Amino acid sequence: MITTFEDAQLLFARWKEDVTPLRIKLWSPSLVFEATGFVGEFTHAALQLNGPDWQMTVPIEASKFTFSDPREIPIASIRNIETARYEFGLAIELPSGDRLVLMEIKSGGGDEEE
Repeated sequence: MITTFEDAQLLFARWKEDVTPLRIKLWSPSLVFEATGFVGEFTHAALQLNGPDWQMTVPIEASKFTFSDPREIPIASIRNIETARYEFGLAIELPSGDRLVLMEIKSGGGDEEE
């Protein structure tokens, strides 16, 4: 479901305040970045994400935001796997054409890939 920046801001604020672990995936023509991390600072122009040994700031001004809930995945086998790991997600289509996906990791659902 397409959402507004104001709605995305509410998620960023909650994730920052609660120090919620996120699965982060950034796709661009020149790289794919995947990690587990947290929301740092954010403004209408930029979103800071960080992990234990890394930090990045992503320009988000003029981006398009899409909220997703894994419980709405139509394929049952995929839905079961994703709902066991993630609460919900936010995809951000950046003006550059890059795509950033943030998925809230469920408590106790950890992501052992890191």
